[in-house]
Amino acid sequence: MKQQFNNHGVAKVQFRILALPASLLAIETNAIRRNFLSWMEANFALTTSQKFQLMTMPDDLQDTLSQAIANSYELGQAVQFFKETTSKDDQPDLKDIVINGAETMAELNNTSRTAAFVGQLAINIRYKVNM
Repeated sequence: MKQQFNNHGVAKVQFRILALPASLLAIETNAIRRNFLSWMEANFALTTSQKFQLMTMPDDLQDTLSQAIANSYELGQAVQFFKETTSKDDQPDLKDIVINGAETMAELNNTSRTAAFVGQLAINIRYKVNM
């Protein structure tokens, strides 16, 4: 069942993924790396605006983000995700998306994954207010 792309929906998807046995986790993380947009559409009931934003995301950002998310899940870590709810004063298509730790998490390889704690991937989405 597809989840809403909000705090609760992302938490449910992450809980499901992190509970998978290793063989199924590998299939899931490969799907994330192979086609991030398709994986998002398969797991979340995205709005037209959300689909457009994903489709217009720069390729290098999409590659880094998909690699970082997959690596996080392979380490058994949930992505710290927070998305504000919109209010009547917000502009739904104008938002700040703050991503912390994506480059570090994306650069992990099999040898560095066994090293010391490297941090956590965090994604925060905040809406801009109409002035």
